[in-house]
Amino acid sequence: MINAYAGKSDRGLIRKKNEDSWVALPEQGLFIVADGIGGMPAGDIASKLVVDVLPPLLAQRINDPQALGMSEIILRLKQALCDLSNRLHKESQNKPEYEGMGATVAMALLTEQHVFIAHLGDSRAYMLRGTILQQLTNDHTLVHHLLMTKAIKQDEVENHPGKNQLVQYVGMTMPPNPDVICVPRVKGERLFICSDGLTNMLSKLEITKFLSQFSTPEQICNAMIMAANMAGGRDNITVLLVD
Repeated sequence: MINAYAGKSDRGLIRKKNEDSWVALPEQGLFIVADGIGGMPAGDIASKLVVDVLPPLLAQRINDPQALGMSEIILRLKQALCDLSNRLHKESQNKPEYEGMGATVAMALLTEQHVFIAHLGDSRAYMLRGTILQQLTNDHTLVHHLLMTKAIKQDEVENHPGKNQLVQYVGMTMPPNPDVICVPRVKGERLFICSDGLTNMLSKLEITKFLSQFSTPEQICNAMIMAANMAGGRDNITVLLVD
């Protein structure tokens, strides 16, 4: 059962247009955030294609989640994100003004007993259980890869030139390798999905404080976007919160 949800997207204070998109389909248990890649053409078109194309792709592959096992759902989620990436890449080849376009995606599929999280790029998903905020995604960035392979240290991450350089995203030339995980549903938990326009402005501690409030999802989304803009609002900001 989903008690409540809310989503909001904001242009921020620096960017000329908003290239983020989101969609919530609670009757399908589906929640998606997409972020058009900055510096590439048609970012707004790319993110809109993600939220328009992915739901029907998932409906084709996962028509009845309750009839499928966990490993089968994970496999089909990966296949759907690969199909999505190929579709976006083909679209970018059809029109010169779309050439090279890409987007990130972070999505959640809720079944009766589980939450499936799938992503490509650096949009993130979190789960708040009690007072503990768990990040459910790992950024598909060069700097995260360097950190995991111990090529750099944690204190080098913040100012590293590869911090925002994506190594996986929707629309990439090579076949992507989406990350998909499954966690059990727990009563009272809060699921949170956002673009990097929020996480680059607010710390994990600040995000935890907002999510721990006894406020409605809509109030929390509004407060987070206001705080991100007050911290500089250097990018588009999108937040999606599910109780």
